[in-house]
Amino acid sequence: MKRNLGVFLFIIISSFTFPQEGFITGFITDAKTSEPLLGSNILVNELESTGASTDEKGFFKIKVKVGSYSIRVSLVGYTTVIKTDVIVRSGSDAFLNIKLSSTAVELGEVSVTADYFDKSIIQNDLSTVVLSPEEIRRSPGSNQDFQRILQAMPGVSFSTDQTNELLVRGGSPDQNLVIFDNMEIHSTNHYPNEMNSGGPINMVNVDLIEDIQFSTGGFISKYGDKLSSVMVVTTRDGTVLEPIKYNFNLSMAGAGVIAEGRIDGGRGSWIVSARKSYINLIASSFGLSSIPNYYDAQFKISYNLSQSHKLSWSGIYGNDKIHIEGVPERTDLKYANSSDTTEIENINVKMYQYATGLTLKSLWSNKLISNATISFNNYHDDILFSYDYTKRNYNNNGVLTGTNILSSRKYFQNSADNGTLNFRIVFDWVINNSNELSFGGSLKTGRYKQTTFIAADSTRFDINSDGVFDNSDLVISRNASSFVNDYKLFDEFKDYIYVNHKTKLFDNRLILNLGVRYDHFTLSDKNNVSPRVSASYYLIQDLTSINIAYGEYYQTQSYPTYGDRFNTKINQSLENSHVRHFVVGFDQILDDGLKLTIEGYNKNFSKLPMEESFIFSKDRTLQSEKRYTIGKQTTYGLDFLLQQKLVKDYYGTISFSRMWSETDDPRIGYEGKKFISAYDSPYITSIIIGKRFHDLRKALDNTNFVIKYLTQILPFSDDMEISVRWRYASGRPYTEKRFVTSEQHNIGEGEWTKGTWIETDNINGLRYPAYHRLDFGFSSRYNYEKWSLSMFLSIQNLYNRKNIAFYQYNSDGSIENVYQFATMPIGGIEIQF
Repeated sequence: MKRNLGVFLFIIISSFTFPQEGFITGFITDAKTSEPLLGSNILVNELESTGASTDEKGFFKIKVKVGSYSIRVSLVGYTTVIKTDVIVRSGSDAFLNIKLSSTAVELGEVSVTADYFDKSIIQNDLSTVVLSPEEIRRSPGSNQDFQRILQAMPGVSFSTDQTNELLVRGGSPDQNLVIFDNMEIHSTNHYPNEMNSGGPINMVNVDLIEDIQFSTGGFISKYGDKLSSVMVVTTRDGTVLEPIKYNFNLSMAGAGVIAEGRIDGGRGSWIVSARKSYINLIASSFGLSSIPNYYDAQFKISYNLSQSHKLSWSGIYGNDKIHIEGVPERTDLKYANSSDTTEIENINVKMYQYATGLTLKSLWSNKLISNATISFNNYHDDILFSYDYTKRNYNNNGVLTGTNILSSRKYFQNSADNGTLNFRIVFDWVINNSNELSFGGSLKTGRYKQTTFIAADSTRFDINSDGVFDNSDLVISRNASSFVNDYKLFDEFKDYIYVNHKTKLFDNRLILNLGVRYDHFTLSDKNNVSPRVSASYYLIQDLTSINIAYGEYYQTQSYPTYGDRFNTKINQSLENSHVRHFVVGFDQILDDGLKLTIEGYNKNFSKLPMEESFIFSKDRTLQSEKRYTIGKQTTYGLDFLLQQKLVKDYYGTISFSRMWSETDDPRIGYEGKKFISAYDSPYITSIIIGKRFHDLRKALDNTNFVIKYLTQILPFSDDMEISVRWRYASGRPYTEKRFVTSEQHNIGEGEWTKGTWIETDNINGLRYPAYHRLDFGFSSRYNYEKWSLSMFLSIQNLYNRKNIAFYQYNSDGSIENVYQFATMPIGGIEIQF
């Protein structure tokens, strides 16, 4: 009865959408100086003779019916910009903050090529994409997580469905720089770790994003201390048009609320978001045993101190918990009427992180602007690993009938606080129409405290391989170890300075970026100088360009890499890791909003950290905590991207990558040899296709009686979208393991494992099966008198491909497949008023 009532209410609600009107509003400013641009022309492409001009504050306002639009912004002396995905809802205006870049055209000359790809905010045309909030929101299979969308970009690979980590052109997941509102932070994800900037779920609320810039190579000297990529996340200001407004959302990821409003009559604004997961409340319905429990919050306050100075305070916070209990259940006929023993692993994780910073943006003249930021971010985790040594009993069908825990032991516990206080200042000086100078620096100090416990362990070796362990065999024992690494604020410093000169030559056909950067880290007492250069030459102005880049990049090691189990500081003087980028590319605008990009790259890594135990891996008895920065890797490849922005209701991307990546073998006895790198992905393909439908509900209502009322139960509206994404990737490399009984580990209570899984000498010699999956996305918007309702549905892995995440090597010598996400529908609603 309740279900029928719900369907009836949905039919009633969907039948009474109202033909409401709203406004497209915003500010048009100079991309370099942020000065308001008086007299900019704004036209709504879908509506004839509908538009406006900006006033002396750069403000405009256009009255339209609710729906989806694109607008054209033009001004003599500036590049024309097209903004798609402009959504007008009931009870909420569409607010835009658009930046225009100046050109060298003479007065009266008209630019005929419009910019759909946000070139005005891109500092380097090479290897860079820009995402808008609507592009993030509608991407199928991404769950509104922008890092999962970036995984579909060329040159970007991923490990498993369980994480959104970015593996960029053969780089590791800790080689990605993340800048959030001018703050350099470790990660924007729930459940991160010291060696990874990714995680399973992103903390950033898509409704608070202004834009995201992502560069996969050749980035300018402004960015450093990372080897592979730069991701710049800029959040939007709150509304200055209304005293307060709200947005409520509910999905499988959690429930949340957004509130925003103006300050001092519009001189400032505020916006705040809070979300909480509720999967733990419905876990039993899905048969889940390991439940992530998390919440996050985000805010931004902006205030114009004067016409020349703007102060912004922003922050983000996340809190995460998860308890993973090993499951002893299994069915295996070969164990019928018998029993076995195995170690069951349990993991308990508690962590939180936050970042907050103040930024003062100052316009010193119409040529010089500065951004000064002071910020603090902190990452804390408590991780406990334990083992239950368990006896399992089976019936005559090989079905598990009972378990008995013989012993339990804590074998690893870590508690870490990683905090950073940072002052950063950047100046942008527009010298003239052909020359721009960017320069600045940063002083950063860290607070890092790590308290670690590692259980006592013993390993015995059957030296003569007779299958019997006796007094003649070797036993290596290590006592339990508890140690602390403690670096206080102002004990150690990281600092850098940089300069970048951008110049335009030959009537703006050639654009050069020449830069250099200096970095220093007091802990290791290492410093580096990094020259960078990039160039774009337009064969046809604004349509066809050839791009090249060269750069030297250095990255300090993570704090745990400098430490060791016995706190002897044997790793404190490690060199900074290094990579040399060479990139060459070709861009072609094929049509309105349609761009083809082809890029080739070569990355030469050096000074990567390698463990001594791996270098001497032939000696299984070697126990060492020492590391050497001697690793070398070569990665080269070709990236292809065909990108269609939302024009005439269609959008999509086709990306393809071909990669080769090898690592010099550092092991004794393998001199001069190479092996496949850990993050080598020979083939990656991603295809996204989407279609937006206008006035579909209205068209169905004008058909015959049967179709009109039968379709009322379907979530069809006058503003809806359907999209699909298909991804393919070569199987990830892995090293084959073999189970040997000649090496056994003590697991307490006088018990020893039956053997040990050890890696073969063929490093990364095998690959997992190829990965592919199809995702489907659907969204529909309803506008009522004073509020709007948005519904979305995403189905991941539509044809239920069994992609292997990894192989589980059990202590009894058996191997099990661990699969990635199966078919999973995810839906949600958003209410705005």
